Amino acid sequence: MRKSIQEIIDKLREELPELAESLNPPVTEAELRLAEEELGFALPAELRELYQIHNGEKEEGTGFFFGMPFLSLSEMLSEWNVWAELEEGYAVESGHHSVPAGWIKERYINRYWLPISKDWGGNNIGVDLDPDANGVKGQVINFGRDEEIKYVIARNLTCFLQFIRDTAKAGSYNIVQEEEYRTWSLGRDGAVHFLDAIRNLELPVLEARQAQPGAADVQIWYEGLDDEWRQRIESAFGSPERFVRAKQLRFIREGLTHITPLERCEDVRELVLSANEIRSIEALSGCKQLKQLYLGKNPVTDLSPLQHLEHLQELIITGTTVTDLSPLSALPKLKELDAQQTPVRDLSPLKPIKSLRTLKISKPDAKQLRSLAELNQLRELTISGLDSVTEAELAAIGKLVHLRKVELEGVSLSNLEFLKGCVKLEELEMNDTAVRDMSAVAGLEHLHTLKMSGCPDVGNLEQVARSASLNKMMVSFQQFMLLKDRFDRMIDFSTMSGTMTDEESDIWHEYVDRARR
Repeated sequence: MRKSIQEIIDKLREELPELAESLNPPVTEAELRLAEEELGFALPAELRELYQIHNGEKEEGTGFFFGMPFLSLSEMLSEWNVWAELEEGYAVESGHHSVPAGWIKERYINRYWLPISKDWGGNNIGVDLDPDANGVKGQVINFGRDEEIKYVIARNLTCFLQFIRDTAKAGSYNIVQEEEYRTWSLGRDGAVHFLDAIRNLELPVLEARQAQPGAADVQIWYEGLDDEWRQRIESAFGSPERFVRAKQLRFIREGLTHITPLERCEDVRELVLSANEIRSIEALSGCKQLKQLYLGKNPVTDLSPLQHLEHLQELIITGTTVTDLSPLSALPKLKELDAQQTPVRDLSPLKPIKSLRTLKISKPDAKQLRSLAELNQLRELTISGLDSVTEAELAAIGKLVHLRKVELEGVSLSNLEFLKGCVKLEELEMNDTAVRDMSAVAGLEHLHTLKMSGCPDVGNLEQVARSASLNKMMVSFQQFMLLKDRFDRMIDFSTMSGTMTDEESDIWHEYVDRARR
Protein backbone atom coordinates (compact mmCIF):
# COMPACT_ATOMS: atom_id res chain seq x y z
CA MET A 1 0.00 0.00 0.00
CA ARG A 2 2.79 2.43 0.94
CA LYS A 3 4.63 1.59 -2.27
CA SER A 4 1.54 2.25 -4.42
CA ILE A 5 0.95 5.63 -2.78
CA GLN A 6 4.56 6.65 -3.30
CA GLU A 7 4.45 5.58 -6.94
CA ILE A 8 1.32 7.69 -7.48
CA ILE A 9 3.06 10.69 -5.93
CA ASP A 10 6.23 10.13 -7.98
CA LYS A 11 4.36 9.73 -11.25
CA LEU A 12 2.37 12.96 -10.75
CA ARG A 13 5.17 14.98 -9.14
CA GLU A 14 6.02 16.88 -12.31
CA GLU A 15 2.47 17.59 -13.54
CA LEU A 16 0.75 17.88 -10.17
CA PRO A 17 3.32 18.58 -7.42
CA GLU A 18 0.50 19.84 -5.20
CA LEU A 19 -0.63 16.25 -4.67
CA ALA A 20 2.38 15.31 -2.55
CA GLU A 21 2.33 18.65 -0.75
CA SER A 22 -1.32 18.29 0.26
CA LEU A 23 -1.00 14.92 2.04
CA ASN A 24 -1.02 15.02 5.84
CA PRO A 25 1.43 13.20 8.13
CA PRO A 26 0.27 9.88 9.61
CA VAL A 27 -2.04 9.46 12.58
CA THR A 28 -0.89 8.01 15.87
CA GLU A 29 -2.00 4.73 17.37
CA ALA A 30 -3.76 6.71 20.09
CA GLU A 31 -5.78 8.62 17.48
CA LEU A 32 -6.82 5.37 15.81
CA ARG A 33 -7.99 3.93 19.13
CA LEU A 34 -10.03 7.04 19.89
CA ALA A 35 -11.64 6.76 16.46
CA GLU A 36 -12.50 3.11 17.07
CA GLU A 37 -14.01 4.05 20.42
CA GLU A 38 -16.24 6.62 18.74
CA LEU A 39 -17.26 4.20 15.98
CA GLY A 40 -17.94 1.38 18.41
CA PHE A 41 -16.00 -1.15 16.34
CA ALA A 42 -12.46 -1.81 15.14
CA LEU A 43 -11.09 -0.34 11.94
CA PRO A 44 -9.96 -2.94 9.39
CA ALA A 45 -6.22 -3.50 9.09
CA GLU A 46 -6.01 -1.91 5.61
CA LEU A 47 -7.73 1.28 6.70
CA ARG A 48 -5.50 1.50 9.77
CA GLU A 49 -2.47 1.08 7.52
CA LEU A 50 -3.71 3.78 5.13
CA TYR A 51 -4.09 6.34 7.92
CA GLN A 52 -0.71 5.35 9.35
CA ILE A 53 0.80 6.37 6.02
CA HIS A 54 -1.14 9.62 5.55
CA ASN A 55 -3.93 11.13 7.62
CA GLY A 56 -5.87 12.23 4.57
CA GLU A 57 -5.07 15.47 2.81
CA LYS A 58 -5.28 19.17 3.59
CA GLU A 59 -8.61 20.94 3.21
CA GLU A 60 -7.58 22.59 -0.07
CA GLY A 61 -5.87 19.45 -1.36
CA THR A 62 -5.88 18.31 -4.97
CA GLY A 63 -8.13 15.29 -4.46
CA PHE A 64 -6.03 12.16 -4.12
CA PHE A 65 -8.80 9.87 -5.41
CA PHE A 66 -9.05 11.25 -8.97
CA GLY A 67 -10.09 14.68 -7.74
CA MET A 68 -12.09 13.50 -4.74
CA PRO A 69 -10.42 14.29 -1.40
CA PHE A 70 -8.75 11.76 0.87
CA LEU A 71 -10.57 12.47 4.15
CA SER A 72 -8.56 12.81 7.33
CA LEU A 73 -9.51 10.55 10.23
CA SER A 74 -11.48 13.34 11.93
CA GLU A 75 -13.24 14.21 8.66
CA MET A 76 -14.10 10.56 8.13
CA LEU A 77 -15.64 10.40 11.61
CA SER A 78 -17.59 13.61 11.03
CA GLU A 79 -18.98 12.31 7.74
CA TRP A 80 -19.74 8.91 9.31
CA ASN A 81 -21.65 10.55 12.17
CA VAL A 82 -23.94 12.34 9.71
CA TRP A 83 -24.90 9.03 8.12
CA ALA A 84 -25.17 7.19 11.45
CA GLU A 85 -27.67 9.75 12.76
CA LEU A 86 -29.84 9.28 9.66
CA GLU A 87 -29.64 5.49 9.62
CA GLU A 88 -32.63 4.66 11.81
CA GLY A 89 -35.11 6.65 9.75
CA TYR A 90 -33.78 6.20 6.23
CA ALA A 91 -31.50 3.14 6.06
CA VAL A 92 -33.77 0.77 4.16
CA GLU A 93 -35.28 3.14 1.61
CA SER A 94 -36.06 1.18 -1.53
CA GLY A 95 -34.62 1.76 -4.99
CA HIS A 96 -31.00 0.90 -4.25
CA HIS A 97 -29.01 -1.61 -6.29
CA SER A 98 -25.77 -3.51 -5.83
CA VAL A 99 -23.48 -4.08 -8.80
CA PRO A 100 -22.67 -6.92 -8.96
CA ALA A 101 -25.85 -8.20 -7.38
CA GLY A 102 -25.45 -9.70 -3.94
CA TRP A 103 -22.15 -7.95 -3.13
CA ILE A 104 -23.38 -4.77 -1.36
CA LYS A 105 -26.39 -4.67 0.95
CA GLU A 106 -29.08 -2.81 -0.99
CA ARG A 107 -29.97 0.04 1.31
CA TYR A 108 -29.50 3.80 1.50
CA ILE A 109 -27.42 3.94 4.69
CA ASN A 110 -25.24 1.46 6.53
CA ARG A 111 -23.17 2.55 9.54
CA TYR A 112 -20.56 0.01 8.51
CA TRP A 113 -19.74 1.95 5.34
CA LEU A 114 -16.77 4.11 6.32
CA PRO A 115 -16.38 7.19 4.08
CA ILE A 116 -12.80 7.85 2.97
CA SER A 117 -13.80 10.48 0.40
CA LYS A 118 -16.69 12.81 -0.46
CA ASP A 119 -17.89 15.11 -3.22
CA TRP A 120 -19.54 17.85 -1.08
CA GLY A 121 -22.88 16.82 -2.54
CA GLY A 122 -23.71 14.06 -0.08
CA ASN A 123 -21.89 11.25 -1.91
CA ASN A 124 -18.93 9.16 -0.83
CA ILE A 125 -16.33 6.57 -1.61
CA GLY A 126 -16.16 4.19 1.32
CA VAL A 127 -14.88 0.96 2.79
CA ASP A 128 -17.66 -1.59 3.29
CA LEU A 129 -17.38 -3.58 6.53
CA ASP A 130 -20.82 -5.19 6.18
CA PRO A 131 -20.97 -6.74 2.68
CA ASP A 132 -23.78 -8.84 1.29
CA ALA A 133 -23.43 -12.60 0.76
CA ASN A 134 -21.13 -12.43 -2.29
CA GLY A 135 -19.08 -9.43 -1.21
CA VAL A 136 -15.92 -9.22 0.89
CA LYS A 137 -15.30 -7.20 4.02
CA GLY A 138 -13.17 -4.18 3.17
CA GLN A 139 -14.41 -3.78 -0.41
CA VAL A 140 -14.37 -0.21 -1.75
CA ILE A 141 -17.78 1.12 -2.80
CA ASN A 142 -19.68 4.29 -3.68
CA PHE A 143 -22.71 5.43 -1.69
CA GLY A 144 -24.66 8.58 -0.90
CA ARG A 145 -27.57 10.83 -1.71
CA ASP A 146 -27.36 10.41 -5.49
CA GLU A 147 -25.80 6.95 -5.58
CA GLU A 148 -28.77 4.60 -5.96
CA ILE A 149 -26.56 2.18 -7.87
CA LYS A 150 -23.72 1.06 -5.64
CA TYR A 151 -20.68 -0.46 -7.31
CA VAL A 152 -17.91 -2.59 -5.89
CA ILE A 153 -15.13 -0.35 -7.16
CA ALA A 154 -12.36 -2.56 -5.80
CA ARG A 155 -12.09 -5.72 -3.74
CA ASN A 156 -10.03 -3.85 -1.14
CA LEU A 157 -8.05 -0.66 -0.56
CA THR A 158 -4.85 -2.24 -1.84
CA CYS A 159 -6.46 -2.99 -5.21
CA PHE A 160 -7.98 0.50 -5.35
CA LEU A 161 -4.59 2.15 -4.79
CA GLN A 162 -2.96 -0.17 -7.33
CA PHE A 163 -5.61 0.86 -9.88
CA ILE A 164 -4.89 4.54 -9.22
CA ARG A 165 -1.15 3.83 -9.59
CA ASP A 166 -1.65 1.89 -12.84
CA THR A 167 -3.85 4.65 -14.22
CA ALA A 168 -1.21 7.26 -13.40
CA LYS A 169 1.53 5.15 -15.00
CA ALA A 170 -0.56 4.67 -18.15
CA GLY A 171 -1.23 8.40 -18.39
CA SER A 172 -5.00 7.80 -18.44
CA TYR A 173 -5.79 10.97 -16.53
CA ASN A 174 -6.40 14.63 -17.09
CA ILE A 175 -5.00 17.61 -15.15
CA VAL A 176 -7.82 20.05 -14.43
CA GLN A 177 -7.18 23.76 -13.85
CA GLU A 178 -9.93 25.65 -12.04
CA GLU A 179 -8.76 29.26 -11.50
CA GLU A 180 -5.97 28.89 -8.91
CA TYR A 181 -6.98 25.34 -7.98
CA ARG A 182 -5.59 22.28 -9.74
CA THR A 183 -6.77 18.70 -9.54
CA TRP A 184 -6.88 15.58 -11.68
CA SER A 185 -9.55 13.26 -13.07
CA LEU A 186 -9.78 9.77 -14.52
CA GLY A 187 -9.51 9.51 -18.31
CA ARG A 188 -7.90 11.66 -20.96
CA ASP A 189 -11.09 13.36 -22.20
CA GLY A 190 -11.58 16.36 -19.94
CA ALA A 191 -12.79 16.61 -16.35
CA VAL A 192 -15.06 13.69 -15.39
CA HIS A 193 -16.36 13.21 -11.85
CA PHE A 194 -14.99 9.92 -10.55
CA LEU A 195 -18.44 8.77 -9.36
CA ASP A 196 -19.64 9.24 -12.95
CA ALA A 197 -16.57 7.58 -14.43
CA ILE A 198 -17.04 4.32 -12.50
CA ARG A 199 -20.27 3.65 -14.40
CA ASN A 200 -18.23 2.94 -17.51
CA LEU A 201 -15.40 0.97 -15.90
CA GLU A 202 -14.94 -2.79 -15.73
CA LEU A 203 -15.46 -3.36 -12.00
CA PRO A 204 -14.12 -4.39 -9.57
CA VAL A 205 -10.89 -2.82 -10.86
CA LEU A 206 -8.06 -5.23 -11.65
CA GLU A 207 -10.66 -8.01 -12.02
CA ALA A 208 -12.20 -7.41 -15.45
CA ARG A 209 -14.72 -10.12 -16.21
CA GLN A 210 -13.65 -12.67 -18.77
CA ALA A 211 -16.99 -13.52 -20.38
CA GLN A 212 -17.89 -10.05 -21.59
CA PRO A 213 -18.32 -9.80 -25.37
CA GLY A 214 -15.72 -7.69 -27.12
CA ALA A 215 -16.48 -4.38 -28.81
CA ALA A 216 -16.40 -6.04 -32.23
CA ASP A 217 -18.96 -8.66 -31.15
CA VAL A 218 -21.26 -6.01 -29.73
CA GLN A 219 -20.98 -3.95 -32.92
CA ILE A 220 -21.88 -6.96 -35.09
CA TRP A 221 -24.87 -7.67 -32.83
CA TYR A 222 -25.90 -4.00 -32.96
CA GLU A 223 -25.80 -3.87 -36.76
CA GLY A 224 -28.15 -6.85 -36.86
CA LEU A 225 -30.89 -4.99 -34.97
CA ASP A 226 -33.82 -3.34 -36.69
CA ASP A 227 -33.61 0.39 -37.49
CA GLU A 228 -35.97 1.38 -34.69
CA TRP A 229 -33.91 -0.27 -31.97
CA ARG A 230 -30.59 0.99 -33.38
CA GLN A 231 -31.95 4.53 -33.38
CA ARG A 232 -33.29 4.12 -29.84
CA ILE A 233 -29.96 2.84 -28.52
CA GLU A 234 -27.93 5.50 -30.30
CA SER A 235 -30.20 8.30 -29.11
CA ALA A 236 -30.44 7.25 -25.46
CA PHE A 237 -27.04 5.66 -24.83
CA GLY A 238 -24.64 6.89 -27.50
CA SER A 239 -23.16 3.46 -28.12
CA PRO A 240 -24.25 -0.20 -28.02
CA GLU A 241 -21.55 -0.92 -25.41
CA ARG A 242 -23.14 1.51 -22.96
CA PHE A 243 -26.58 0.02 -23.63
CA VAL A 244 -25.61 -3.59 -22.90
CA ARG A 245 -23.84 -2.53 -19.69
CA ALA A 246 -26.61 -0.23 -18.41
CA LYS A 247 -27.89 -0.86 -14.89
CA GLN A 248 -31.16 1.07 -15.31
CA LEU A 249 -33.29 1.01 -18.47
CA ARG A 250 -36.56 2.88 -18.95
CA PHE A 251 -38.76 2.57 -22.04
CA ILE A 252 -42.17 4.07 -21.23
CA ARG A 253 -44.89 4.57 -23.86
CA GLU A 254 -42.48 4.02 -26.74
CA GLY A 255 -44.71 1.70 -28.73
CA LEU A 256 -42.41 -1.28 -28.23
CA THR A 257 -43.72 -4.49 -29.76
CA HIS A 258 -40.62 -6.58 -28.98
CA ILE A 259 -37.68 -6.34 -26.57
CA THR A 260 -35.25 -8.78 -28.20
CA PRO A 261 -32.18 -6.50 -27.67
CA LEU A 262 -32.63 -6.76 -23.91
CA GLU A 263 -31.31 -10.33 -24.01
CA ARG A 264 -27.84 -8.75 -24.10
CA CYS A 265 -28.44 -6.61 -20.98
CA GLU A 266 -27.12 -9.06 -18.42
CA ASP A 267 -26.27 -6.36 -15.85
CA VAL A 268 -29.54 -4.41 -15.78
CA ARG A 269 -30.97 -4.07 -12.24
CA GLU A 270 -34.03 -1.86 -12.86
CA LEU A 271 -36.13 -2.21 -16.02
CA VAL A 272 -39.21 -0.12 -16.77
CA LEU A 273 -41.27 -1.21 -19.79
CA SER A 274 -44.64 0.30 -18.84
CA ALA A 275 -47.37 1.13 -21.36
CA ASN A 276 -46.05 -0.53 -24.52
CA GLU A 277 -47.33 -3.31 -26.80
CA ILE A 278 -45.04 -6.07 -25.57
CA ARG A 279 -46.43 -9.60 -25.72
CA SER A 280 -43.34 -11.76 -25.19
CA ILE A 281 -40.80 -11.20 -22.42
CA GLU A 282 -38.60 -14.15 -23.42
CA ALA A 283 -35.60 -11.82 -23.78
CA LEU A 284 -35.69 -11.11 -20.05
CA SER A 285 -34.61 -14.63 -19.14
CA GLY A 286 -31.03 -13.49 -19.63
CA CYS A 287 -31.31 -10.45 -17.35
CA LYS A 288 -29.92 -12.42 -14.41
CA GLN A 289 -29.19 -9.37 -12.24
CA LEU A 290 -32.70 -7.89 -12.52
CA LYS A 291 -34.12 -6.54 -9.24
CA GLN A 292 -37.06 -4.32 -10.27
CA LEU A 293 -39.29 -4.98 -13.28
CA TYR A 294 -42.21 -2.83 -14.43
CA LEU A 295 -44.40 -4.53 -17.04
CA GLY A 296 -47.63 -2.63 -16.42
CA LYS A 297 -50.05 -1.97 -19.29
CA ASN A 298 -48.59 -4.47 -21.75
CA PRO A 299 -50.45 -7.44 -23.33
CA VAL A 300 -48.10 -9.86 -21.56
CA THR A 301 -49.60 -13.25 -20.68
CA ASP A 302 -46.67 -15.56 -19.86
CA LEU A 303 -44.33 -14.89 -16.92
CA SER A 304 -42.30 -18.08 -17.31
CA PRO A 305 -39.16 -16.25 -18.60
CA LEU A 306 -38.86 -14.74 -15.12
CA GLN A 307 -38.77 -17.98 -13.17
CA HIS A 308 -34.96 -18.13 -12.85
CA LEU A 309 -34.32 -14.46 -12.01
CA GLU A 310 -33.06 -15.09 -8.50
CA HIS A 311 -32.46 -11.40 -7.68
CA LEU A 312 -35.93 -10.15 -8.68
CA GLN A 313 -37.53 -8.30 -5.73
CA GLU A 314 -40.22 -6.05 -7.20
CA LEU A 315 -42.60 -6.94 -10.04
CA ILE A 316 -45.36 -4.74 -11.49
CA ILE A 317 -47.81 -6.51 -13.83
CA THR A 318 -50.72 -4.07 -13.48
CA GLY A 319 -52.98 -4.00 -16.52
CA THR A 320 -51.45 -7.06 -18.19
CA THR A 321 -53.33 -10.18 -19.32
CA VAL A 322 -51.42 -12.50 -16.98
CA THR A 323 -53.59 -15.21 -15.42
CA ASP A 324 -51.00 -17.64 -14.05
CA LEU A 325 -48.59 -16.65 -11.26
CA SER A 326 -46.99 -20.09 -10.89
CA PRO A 327 -43.72 -19.08 -12.65
CA LEU A 328 -43.08 -16.78 -9.69
CA SER A 329 -43.23 -19.56 -7.09
CA ALA A 330 -39.51 -20.26 -7.15
CA LEU A 331 -38.31 -16.65 -6.94
CA PRO A 332 -36.32 -16.56 -3.69
CA LYS A 333 -36.21 -12.78 -3.15
CA LEU A 334 -39.53 -11.45 -4.49
CA LYS A 335 -40.80 -8.87 -1.98
CA GLU A 336 -43.41 -6.82 -3.85
CA LEU A 337 -46.00 -7.80 -6.45
CA ASP A 338 -48.56 -5.47 -8.01
CA ALA A 339 -51.17 -7.59 -9.80
CA GLN A 340 -53.95 -5.01 -9.96
CA GLN A 341 -56.22 -4.92 -13.01
CA THR A 342 -55.23 -8.41 -14.14
CA PRO A 343 -57.39 -11.53 -14.66
CA VAL A 344 -55.38 -13.38 -11.98
CA ARG A 345 -57.75 -15.23 -9.66
CA ASP A 346 -55.57 -17.84 -7.98
CA LEU A 347 -52.99 -16.42 -5.58
CA SER A 348 -51.91 -19.78 -4.17
CA PRO A 349 -48.71 -19.92 -6.30
CA LEU A 350 -47.45 -17.06 -4.12
CA LYS A 351 -47.60 -19.15 -0.94
CA PRO A 352 -44.09 -20.66 -1.33
CA ILE A 353 -42.52 -17.19 -1.71
CA LYS A 354 -41.50 -16.62 1.91
CA SER A 355 -39.89 -13.28 1.06
CA LEU A 356 -43.14 -11.74 -0.27
CA ARG A 357 -44.15 -8.75 1.88
CA THR A 358 -46.30 -6.47 -0.28
CA LEU A 359 -49.21 -7.45 -2.54
CA LYS A 360 -51.61 -5.29 -4.55
CA ILE A 361 -54.75 -6.79 -6.10
CA SER A 362 -58.05 -5.51 -7.46
CA LYS A 363 -61.65 -6.69 -7.35
CA PRO A 364 -60.97 -9.98 -5.56
CA ASP A 365 -63.74 -12.55 -5.69
CA ALA A 366 -64.40 -15.28 -3.11
CA LYS A 367 -61.85 -17.67 -4.66
CA GLN A 368 -59.13 -15.06 -4.69
CA LEU A 369 -59.87 -14.10 -1.08
CA ARG A 370 -59.56 -17.73 -0.01
CA SER A 371 -56.15 -18.06 -1.65
CA LEU A 372 -55.16 -14.65 -0.27
CA ALA A 373 -55.82 -15.89 3.27
CA GLU A 374 -52.99 -18.42 2.85
CA LEU A 375 -50.36 -15.71 2.30
CA ASN A 376 -49.42 -15.38 5.93
CA GLN A 377 -46.05 -13.84 5.03
CA LEU A 378 -47.63 -10.57 3.86
CA ARG A 379 -46.98 -7.30 5.68
CA GLU A 380 -48.73 -4.86 3.33
CA LEU A 381 -51.91 -5.37 1.30
CA THR A 382 -53.67 -3.08 -1.18
CA ILE A 383 -57.16 -3.88 -2.49
CA SER A 384 -58.66 -1.70 -5.20
CA GLY A 385 -62.32 -2.40 -5.82
CA LEU A 386 -64.31 -5.40 -4.63
CA ASP A 387 -66.38 -7.98 -6.45
CA SER A 388 -69.67 -9.13 -4.97
CA VAL A 389 -68.38 -10.81 -1.83
CA THR A 390 -70.08 -11.48 1.48
CA GLU A 391 -68.85 -10.32 4.87
CA ALA A 392 -67.98 -13.94 5.67
CA GLU A 393 -65.83 -14.19 2.54
CA LEU A 394 -64.17 -10.86 3.31
CA ALA A 395 -63.29 -12.15 6.78
CA ALA A 396 -60.57 -14.26 5.14
CA ILE A 397 -58.37 -11.14 5.21
CA GLY A 398 -58.42 -11.35 9.00
CA LYS A 399 -56.31 -14.49 8.77
CA LEU A 400 -53.35 -12.37 7.65
CA VAL A 401 -52.16 -11.86 11.20
CA HIS A 402 -48.81 -10.32 10.23
CA LEU A 403 -50.23 -7.44 8.19
CA ARG A 404 -48.85 -4.04 9.18
CA LYS A 405 -50.56 -1.92 6.54
CA VAL A 406 -53.83 -2.17 4.58
CA GLU A 407 -54.84 0.18 1.77
CA LEU A 408 -58.39 0.21 0.40
CA GLU A 409 -59.16 2.01 -2.87
CA GLY A 410 -62.56 2.53 -4.45
CA VAL A 411 -64.46 0.07 -2.28
CA SER A 412 -67.82 0.25 -0.51
CA LEU A 413 -68.19 -1.66 2.76
CA SER A 414 -70.73 -1.97 5.51
CA ASN A 415 -68.02 -2.17 8.18
CA LEU A 416 -64.38 -3.00 8.85
CA GLU A 417 -64.95 -5.98 11.13
CA PHE A 418 -62.87 -8.18 8.81
CA LEU A 419 -59.73 -6.33 9.97
CA LYS A 420 -60.07 -7.42 13.60
CA GLY A 421 -58.01 -10.53 12.96
CA CYS A 422 -55.13 -8.38 11.70
CA VAL A 423 -53.84 -7.98 15.23
CA LYS A 424 -50.57 -6.29 14.22
CA LEU A 425 -52.12 -3.72 11.87
CA GLU A 426 -50.40 -0.35 12.27
CA GLU A 427 -51.61 1.70 9.31
CA LEU A 428 -54.93 1.88 7.46
CA GLU A 429 -55.27 3.98 4.31
CA MET A 430 -58.57 4.54 2.50
CA ASN A 431 -58.94 6.30 -0.84
CA ASP A 432 -62.30 7.00 -2.50
CA THR A 433 -63.85 4.48 -0.15
CA ALA A 434 -67.20 4.37 1.66
CA VAL A 435 -67.70 2.58 5.00
CA ARG A 436 -71.06 2.59 6.73
CA ASP A 437 -69.63 1.85 10.18
CA MET A 438 -66.04 2.78 11.14
CA SER A 439 -66.29 1.71 14.78
CA ALA A 440 -64.14 -1.43 14.33
CA VAL A 441 -61.10 0.81 13.92
CA ALA A 442 -61.17 1.62 17.63
CA GLY A 443 -60.51 -2.03 18.45
CA LEU A 444 -57.30 -2.31 16.43
CA GLU A 445 -54.84 -2.17 19.30
CA HIS A 446 -51.68 -1.43 17.31
CA LEU A 447 -53.14 0.97 14.74
CA HIS A 448 -51.25 4.27 14.90
CA THR A 449 -52.08 5.83 11.51
CA LEU A 450 -55.39 6.34 9.68
CA LYS A 451 -55.46 8.13 6.33
CA MET A 452 -58.63 8.92 4.40
CA SER A 453 -58.73 10.73 1.07
CA GLY A 454 -61.94 11.23 -0.88
CA CYS A 455 -63.97 9.42 1.78
CA PRO A 456 -66.97 11.63 2.66
CA ASP A 457 -69.27 8.65 3.20
CA VAL A 458 -68.00 7.08 6.40
CA GLY A 459 -70.36 6.42 9.28
CA ASN A 460 -69.79 6.32 13.04
CA LEU A 461 -66.47 8.08 12.51
CA GLU A 462 -66.67 9.57 15.99
CA GLN A 463 -66.19 6.04 17.38
CA VAL A 464 -62.62 6.12 16.06
CA ALA A 465 -61.80 8.50 18.93
CA ARG A 466 -62.09 5.54 21.31
CA SER A 467 -58.84 4.17 19.90
CA ALA A 468 -56.08 4.10 22.48
CA SER A 469 -53.31 3.70 19.89
CA LEU A 470 -54.09 6.16 17.07
CA ASN A 471 -51.71 9.12 16.98
CA LYS A 472 -51.74 10.26 13.35
CA MET A 473 -54.65 10.95 10.99
CA MET A 474 -55.19 12.42 7.55
CA VAL A 475 -58.83 13.41 6.98
CA SER A 476 -60.94 16.19 5.46
CA PHE A 477 -61.54 19.40 7.39
CA GLN A 478 -65.10 18.36 8.20
CA GLN A 479 -63.86 15.05 9.61
CA PHE A 480 -61.13 16.86 11.51
CA MET A 481 -63.74 19.09 13.17
CA LEU A 482 -65.78 16.03 14.14
CA LEU A 483 -62.81 14.28 15.74
CA LYS A 484 -60.36 16.81 17.12
CA ASP A 485 -62.02 17.30 20.51
CA ARG A 486 -63.19 13.71 20.98
CA PHE A 487 -59.78 12.23 21.71
CA ASP A 488 -58.32 12.36 25.21
CA ARG A 489 -55.01 13.50 23.69
CA MET A 490 -53.65 15.59 20.87
CA ILE A 491 -53.51 13.82 17.49
CA ASP A 492 -51.14 14.54 14.62
CA PHE A 493 -53.44 16.08 12.00
CA SER A 494 -50.52 17.80 10.23
CA THR A 495 -51.59 16.46 6.82
CA MET A 496 -55.10 17.09 5.52
CA SER A 497 -57.01 15.84 2.49
CA GLY A 498 -59.12 18.12 0.33
CA THR A 499 -59.27 21.90 0.39
CA MET A 500 -59.93 24.44 3.15
CA THR A 501 -61.11 28.02 3.28
CA ASP A 502 -58.86 30.60 4.91
CA GLU A 503 -60.98 30.50 8.05
CA GLU A 504 -60.84 26.70 8.17
CA SER A 505 -57.10 26.79 7.59
CA ASP A 506 -56.68 29.11 10.60
CA ILE A 507 -58.61 26.69 12.83
CA TRP A 508 -56.54 23.77 11.61
CA HIS A 509 -53.22 25.63 12.04
CA GLU A 510 -54.14 26.61 15.59
CA TYR A 511 -54.71 22.95 16.51
CA VAL A 512 -51.53 21.73 14.78
CA ASP A 513 -49.47 24.39 16.55
CA ARG A 514 -50.89 23.34 19.92
CA ALA A 515 -50.19 19.68 19.16
CA ARG A 516 -46.54 20.46 18.46
CA ARG A 517 -45.94 22.28 21.73
